Amino acid sequence: MKELGNSIYWFGCVVAATLLGIGVADYWFGDHHLTAFLSWAVLAAIPWLVGRASLFVLALGTRSPHKVKNSNAPAVKRDAEEDWGRYARIFRE
Repeated sequence: MKELGNSIYWFGCVVAATLLGIGVADYWFGDHHLTAFLSWAVLAAIPWLVGRASLFVLALGTRSPHKVKNSNAPAVKRDAEEDWGRYARIFRE
């Protein structure tokens, strides 16, 4: 599921960058309307946010943190450290 989340996220980034590039080109070579550029930027933010949400849901949100019985148990601490390591590794890449 992590790979699917990463794929959707990067696809959203590519679509967002393309839309933002179109907005910049429209601003430079069009009539220089800032409102048109801002609407392209808002339109570009939508696929990026969808990709970011899918990354969170598919790669990070697989386990619920609320089902822990004893938070001081060594296995629970190890799982929490592994989860944090996965989370930090995703955003470092």
